[in-house]
Amino acid sequence: MNCFTEPAESAATLHRPGMRALLAAVDVGGIDVVFADAMDRISRSQAGIATLYERLRFRGIILATRKEGEVTPLHIGMMGTINAEQLSATSEKTRDALVRRHAMGKNPGGSAYGYEKRIEHDGNGERIRGLQQIVPAEAAVVVRIFESYAAGLSPMAITRQLNAESVPSPRSGRTTRHPLGKAAAWTPNTLTGNAARGTGILNNPLYMGLRPYAKQTYRKNPDTGKRHAFINSEEKRADVVEAPDLRIVSVALWEKVKAQQTKLARGPLSQTAAPALPFYSQQRPRYLLTGKMTCGSCGASYAKSGKSRFGCQGAAKKGPTWCDNRVTIRQDELDARVLTGLSTEMLRNDVVAAFLAEYETETRRLATETVSTRPEREVELANLDRQISLAKAAILKGVDAAMFVEDMKVWNERHKVLLAEQDAAQTASTESQLLHFDLGRLYREKVGHLTAAFLDDALKAQAFERLRALIDAVVLTPEEGGLAIDLRGELASMLSLCAGAETQKASAGVSEEALQIKMVAGTGFEPVTFRL
Repeated sequence: MNCFTEPAESAATLHRPGMRALLAAVDVGGIDVVFADAMDRISRSQAGIATLYERLRFRGIILATRKEGEVTPLHIGMMGTINAEQLSATSEKTRDALVRRHAMGKNPGGSAYGYEKRIEHDGNGERIRGLQQIVPAEAAVVVRIFESYAAGLSPMAITRQLNAESVPSPRSGRTTRHPLGKAAAWTPNTLTGNAARGTGILNNPLYMGLRPYAKQTYRKNPDTGKRHAFINSEEKRADVVEAPDLRIVSVALWEKVKAQQTKLARGPLSQTAAPALPFYSQQRPRYLLTGKMTCGSCGASYAKSGKSRFGCQGAAKKGPTWCDNRVTIRQDELDARVLTGLSTEMLRNDVVAAFLAEYETETRRLATETVSTRPEREVELANLDRQISLAKAAILKGVDAAMFVEDMKVWNERHKVLLAEQDAAQTASTESQLLHFDLGRLYREKVGHLTAAFLDDALKAQAFERLRALIDAVVLTPEEGGLAIDLRGELASMLSLCAGAETQKASAGVSEEALQIKMVAGTGFEPVTFRL
């Protein structure tokens, strides 16, 4: 028996750690009953509870709760609607209460940098919610930021000074998610934020003693469960409330900063300034390693630093106290070293030998498992065919077809799954031949052909995408005045590269072998998450 718990998690979405673990266990199999305290503990979303119920029902799993007993389609329709309505009503009442708190001059949300909660109690000993007070040390930093920006310093220069002096950032006291465990630091975006949404230290009107509210609203994406902000129209926003006791920045300094922002603002390019690029050109990475380079010292990204060089963005934007890696590298040198590494270091013979041995073992295990379950699969297919035939016969005799709608859906889906498993078993022997015994040599030859095509203008675009697919990450670490490059490849893409090819027309000076760029990946290779 497995137990899945979710303390302090909302049931408004299925995108929760405990629920994801439950669904993973359901997909693996071996579960007969899913039991919960009540349906609203599983999900308060109509679509979510219905999706979960159909998913369990498809696998023959019973959904039951202490409150409702065994859950039926009637429960899904009625209780699902009631639970969703209760959630909506609770959300609306919470928003109304926050609007009333704001109208009373109190804080309806969290505390911005420079402020903290003020604890006071009423005559009954109850805590008075929504009170704030200024934090003097943080307020001094806010004033310094405003004055520096008004004096002409850039946000990057200001943040580098703050980081150099080890001034705690707004998120410095929170749990860090940095891969190397570094504490949060000041960044230019901390200051500039988004002027339209009122985010960022330089755009917060509370520093001038004005408290707006309901400038934006949040809604959850049903596909991911993540919140997204949407700007409210003017009529949906609450009136701005004055809070003179919370003023940190003078009106004159605020207006200087706004004037500086207006002067430096970059408006949208006119149609005549530059021709609009097609959608594909706007989305396509500009360089071979765009988005794949990280600094080995601080974990920040390596990006364009000058006309033709790449450098650590952590060192450039946050200063030497965050990262002292100031070593840059030319784009052509980096591309050449990475392409050489792809040809010589990836899929070495010893790595290929170990992988092929593991692959052969796993293939034999799956083949044995497939053969052992073949009789059961054939019996289930025959039973499904008989059930579908009987249902069709009953409908032809005049029985109401609506009685079989749900069952027919389940039977057809299960029938598709069994046929797919049958086809996979029949093609397993063919798929095992995709891994050539001389895989390393074949891979190196094709990477060489791709490299040659990458240097040819007519074929560069196609080779560009294929080469990027082979590279998972590039870590650049300073070493003896230069950069050591740790190249990490995507094994699934390497195997698909070796599976086959389609030839295309060559331009002058490029061999026919160099044109084998658009490779057809082998089907059915699992798992796809192997790394080298």
